[in-house]
Amino acid sequence: MENEVRPVWLITGAAGVLGRELVRQALDLGADCIALDRNVRGLNALHDELQQAGKPVPALMPFDLAGAGPDDYLDLAEGVRSAVGRLDVLVHNAADFVALRPLEHQPVDEWMKILQSGLTGPLLLSQALLPLLREADKATMVYVSDEYCLKKPANWGAYGVSQAGRDWMASALASELGPRGPRVLQFDPGPFYSPLRAAAWPAIDPADLPDAARAASDLIACIREEQHP
Repeated sequence: MENEVRPVWLITGAAGVLGRELVRQALDLGADCIALDRNVRGLNALHDELQQAGKPVPALMPFDLAGAGPDDYLDLAEGVRSAVGRLDVLVHNAADFVALRPLEHQPVDEWMKILQSGLTGPLLLSQALLPLLREADKATMVYVSDEYCLKKPANWGAYGVSQAGRDWMASALASELGPRGPRVLQFDPGPFYSPLRAAAWPAIDPADLPDAARAASDLIACIREEQHP
Protein backbone atom coordinates (compact mmCIF):
# COMPACT_ATOMS: atom_id res chain seq x y z
CA MET A 1 0.00 0.00 0.00
CA GLU A 2 1.23 3.45 -0.89
CA ASN A 3 0.83 4.93 2.59
CA GLU A 4 2.03 1.86 4.47
CA VAL A 5 4.55 2.72 7.19
CA ARG A 6 7.68 0.64 6.76
CA PRO A 7 9.65 -0.34 9.87
CA VAL A 8 13.15 1.09 10.14
CA TRP A 9 16.09 -1.07 11.19
CA LEU A 10 19.56 0.20 12.10
CA ILE A 11 22.29 -2.45 11.90
CA THR A 12 25.85 -1.81 13.09
CA GLY A 13 28.79 -3.67 11.58
CA ALA A 14 26.79 -3.64 8.35
CA ALA A 15 29.82 -4.06 6.09
CA GLY A 16 30.82 -7.29 7.85
CA VAL A 17 29.83 -10.81 6.89
CA LEU A 18 26.83 -11.10 9.23
CA GLY A 19 25.91 -7.43 8.95
CA ARG A 20 25.59 -7.59 5.16
CA GLU A 21 23.27 -10.57 5.40
CA LEU A 22 21.15 -8.89 8.05
CA VAL A 23 20.78 -5.81 5.85
CA ARG A 24 19.84 -7.88 2.78
CA GLN A 25 17.27 -9.96 4.61
CA ALA A 26 15.73 -7.02 6.49
CA LEU A 27 15.29 -5.19 3.19
CA ASP A 28 13.77 -8.31 1.60
CA LEU A 29 11.20 -8.38 4.41
CA GLY A 30 10.10 -4.85 3.54
CA ALA A 31 11.96 -2.86 6.18
CA ASP A 32 13.87 0.32 5.52
CA CYS A 33 17.42 -0.26 6.67
CA ILE A 34 20.22 2.00 7.91
CA ALA A 35 23.58 0.30 7.40
CA LEU A 36 26.18 1.60 9.86
CA ASP A 37 29.89 0.81 9.66
CA ARG A 38 33.23 2.60 9.65
CA ASN A 39 34.19 0.71 6.48
CA VAL A 40 32.95 3.13 3.82
CA ARG A 41 34.23 0.99 0.96
CA GLY A 42 32.38 -2.02 2.32
CA LEU A 43 29.16 -0.05 2.71
CA ASN A 44 29.40 1.26 -0.84
CA ALA A 45 30.07 -2.24 -2.16
CA LEU A 46 26.96 -3.54 -0.39
CA HIS A 47 24.85 -0.70 -1.80
CA ASP A 48 26.14 -1.20 -5.34
CA GLU A 49 25.70 -4.96 -5.23
CA LEU A 50 22.07 -4.66 -4.18
CA GLN A 51 21.36 -1.86 -6.64
CA GLN A 52 22.85 -3.79 -9.55
CA ALA A 53 20.69 -6.79 -8.60
CA GLY A 54 17.59 -4.59 -8.74
CA LYS A 55 16.94 -4.99 -5.02
CA PRO A 56 16.10 -2.40 -2.35
CA VAL A 57 19.15 -0.58 -0.99
CA PRO A 58 19.93 0.63 2.53
CA ALA A 59 20.68 4.14 3.70
CA LEU A 60 24.42 4.21 4.37
CA MET A 61 25.76 5.65 7.62
CA PRO A 62 29.58 5.74 7.82
CA PHE A 63 30.35 5.90 11.54
CA ASP A 64 33.27 4.74 13.67
CA LEU A 65 32.03 3.37 16.99
CA ALA A 66 35.62 3.22 18.24
CA GLY A 67 36.48 6.82 17.43
CA ALA A 68 33.22 8.64 18.13
CA GLY A 69 32.50 10.72 21.23
CA PRO A 70 29.20 11.22 23.11
CA ASP A 71 28.20 14.24 21.00
CA ASP A 72 28.74 12.24 17.80
CA TYR A 73 26.18 9.69 18.97
CA LEU A 74 23.65 12.40 19.79
CA ASP A 75 24.21 13.90 16.33
CA LEU A 76 23.69 10.44 14.80
CA ALA A 77 20.37 10.03 16.61
CA GLU A 78 19.23 13.47 15.49
CA GLY A 79 20.19 12.58 11.93
CA VAL A 80 18.07 9.41 12.07
CA ARG A 81 15.12 11.36 13.46
CA SER A 82 15.44 14.05 10.80
CA ALA A 83 15.90 11.62 7.92
CA VAL A 84 13.35 8.89 8.70
CA GLY A 85 11.53 9.97 11.86
CA ARG A 86 11.38 6.54 13.49
CA LEU A 87 13.36 3.50 14.57
CA ASP A 88 11.88 0.05 15.17
CA VAL A 89 14.89 -2.26 15.44
CA LEU A 90 18.47 -1.61 16.56
CA VAL A 91 20.93 -4.46 16.06
CA HIS A 92 24.27 -4.17 17.86
CA ASN A 93 26.32 -6.40 15.57
CA ALA A 94 29.67 -4.56 15.27
CA ALA A 95 32.71 -6.05 17.00
CA ASP A 96 36.48 -5.76 16.77
CA PHE A 97 38.95 -8.60 17.18
CA VAL A 98 42.62 -8.91 16.23
CA ALA A 99 44.03 -12.19 17.50
CA LEU A 100 43.98 -14.61 20.39
CA ARG A 101 46.48 -13.41 22.98
CA PRO A 102 46.86 -13.46 26.79
CA LEU A 103 45.72 -10.38 28.70
CA GLU A 104 49.34 -9.99 29.80
CA HIS A 105 50.27 -9.16 26.21
CA GLN A 106 47.22 -7.17 25.09
CA PRO A 107 48.43 -3.86 23.60
CA VAL A 108 46.78 -0.92 25.32
CA ASP A 109 45.64 0.76 22.09
CA GLU A 110 44.09 -2.51 20.92
CA TRP A 111 42.34 -2.91 24.29
CA MET A 112 40.88 0.60 24.10
CA LYS A 113 39.67 0.24 20.52
CA ILE A 114 38.01 -3.14 21.07
CA LEU A 115 36.24 -2.03 24.24
CA GLN A 116 35.08 1.20 22.62
CA SER A 117 33.61 -0.50 19.55
CA GLY A 118 32.24 -3.55 21.37
CA LEU A 119 31.03 -2.13 24.68
CA THR A 120 31.17 1.64 25.19
CA GLY A 121 29.99 2.42 21.66
CA PRO A 122 26.89 0.22 21.93
CA LEU A 123 26.03 1.84 25.26
CA LEU A 124 26.29 5.36 23.83
CA LEU A 125 24.34 4.34 20.73
CA SER A 126 21.61 2.77 22.84
CA GLN A 127 21.35 5.85 25.04
CA ALA A 128 21.14 8.16 22.03
CA LEU A 129 18.52 6.09 20.17
CA LEU A 130 16.30 5.02 23.07
CA PRO A 131 13.99 8.06 22.72
CA LEU A 132 13.27 7.10 19.10
CA LEU A 133 12.83 3.43 19.93
CA ARG A 134 10.38 4.29 22.69
CA GLU A 135 8.16 6.06 20.16
CA ALA A 136 7.78 2.90 18.05
CA ASP A 137 5.31 0.12 18.72
CA LYS A 138 7.08 -3.11 19.74
CA ALA A 139 10.57 -1.71 19.20
CA THR A 140 13.42 -4.17 19.68
CA MET A 141 17.10 -3.80 20.55
CA VAL A 142 19.35 -6.78 19.83
CA TYR A 143 22.83 -7.49 21.17
CA VAL A 144 24.63 -10.05 19.04
CA SER A 145 26.60 -12.14 21.51
CA ASP A 146 29.39 -14.71 21.52
CA GLU A 147 28.91 -17.22 24.31
CA TYR A 148 31.93 -19.33 23.33
CA CYS A 149 34.44 -16.79 24.63
CA LEU A 150 32.48 -16.46 27.89
CA LYS A 151 32.65 -20.20 28.49
CA LYS A 152 36.31 -20.45 27.46
CA PRO A 153 37.71 -17.02 28.38
CA ALA A 154 41.46 -17.65 28.08
CA ASN A 155 43.24 -15.57 25.41
CA TRP A 156 40.16 -13.65 24.22
CA GLY A 157 41.44 -10.49 25.90
CA ALA A 158 39.50 -7.29 25.29
CA TYR A 159 37.09 -9.03 22.95
CA GLY A 160 36.05 -11.42 25.71
CA VAL A 161 35.73 -8.57 28.20
CA SER A 162 33.56 -6.60 25.77
CA GLN A 163 31.34 -9.64 25.21
CA ALA A 164 30.94 -10.18 28.94
CA GLY A 165 30.10 -6.51 29.35
CA ARG A 166 27.55 -6.61 26.53
CA ASP A 167 25.93 -9.65 28.13
CA TRP A 168 25.53 -7.80 31.43
CA MET A 169 24.46 -4.56 29.74
CA ALA A 170 21.74 -6.28 27.74
CA SER A 171 20.42 -8.01 30.86
CA ALA A 172 20.47 -4.76 32.82
CA LEU A 173 18.68 -2.84 30.06
CA ALA A 174 16.03 -5.55 29.75
CA SER A 175 15.33 -5.32 33.49
CA GLU A 176 15.36 -1.53 33.54
CA LEU A 177 13.18 -0.99 30.48
CA GLY A 178 10.68 -3.63 31.58
CA PRO A 179 7.54 -4.66 29.72
CA ARG A 180 6.97 -1.21 28.24
CA GLY A 181 10.16 -1.65 26.30
CA PRO A 182 11.76 -1.43 23.95
CA ARG A 183 12.41 -5.13 24.29
CA VAL A 184 16.05 -6.15 24.62
CA LEU A 185 17.26 -9.43 23.13
CA GLN A 186 20.58 -11.25 23.24
CA PHE A 187 21.30 -13.50 20.32
CA ASP A 188 24.24 -15.83 19.78
CA PRO A 189 24.28 -16.79 16.08
CA GLY A 190 26.62 -19.71 16.71
CA PRO A 191 29.59 -20.53 14.51
CA PHE A 192 29.73 -19.30 10.92
CA TYR A 193 32.64 -18.39 8.70
CA SER A 194 33.87 -14.82 9.08
CA PRO A 195 37.16 -12.88 9.16
CA LEU A 196 36.84 -12.69 12.96
CA ARG A 197 36.68 -16.47 13.25
CA ALA A 198 39.53 -16.85 10.78
CA ALA A 199 41.62 -14.42 12.87
CA ALA A 200 41.10 -16.66 15.91
CA TRP A 201 41.60 -19.93 14.02
CA PRO A 202 43.60 -19.22 10.82
CA ALA A 203 43.59 -22.85 9.67
CA ILE A 204 39.80 -23.10 9.64
CA ASP A 205 38.17 -24.32 6.42
CA PRO A 206 35.16 -22.20 5.36
CA ALA A 207 33.51 -25.35 4.02
CA ASP A 208 33.35 -26.77 7.54
CA LEU A 209 31.07 -23.99 8.81
CA PRO A 210 27.64 -22.62 7.91
CA ASP A 211 27.63 -19.30 6.08
CA ALA A 212 26.34 -16.10 7.63
CA ALA A 213 23.02 -16.21 5.74
CA ARG A 214 21.62 -18.87 8.06
CA ALA A 215 22.80 -16.99 11.14
CA ALA A 216 21.15 -13.81 9.86
CA SER A 217 17.93 -15.69 9.09
CA ASP A 218 17.82 -17.13 12.60
CA LEU A 219 18.40 -13.72 14.17
CA ILE A 220 15.70 -12.06 12.09
CA ALA A 221 13.27 -14.87 12.92
CA CYS A 222 13.99 -14.24 16.60
CA ILE A 223 13.21 -10.52 16.19
CA ARG A 224 10.01 -11.20 14.26
CA GLU A 225 8.84 -13.72 16.83
CA GLU A 226 9.42 -11.17 19.57
CA GLN A 227 7.47 -8.51 17.70
CA HIS A 228 4.67 -10.80 16.50
CA PRO A 229 4.30 -13.62 19.04
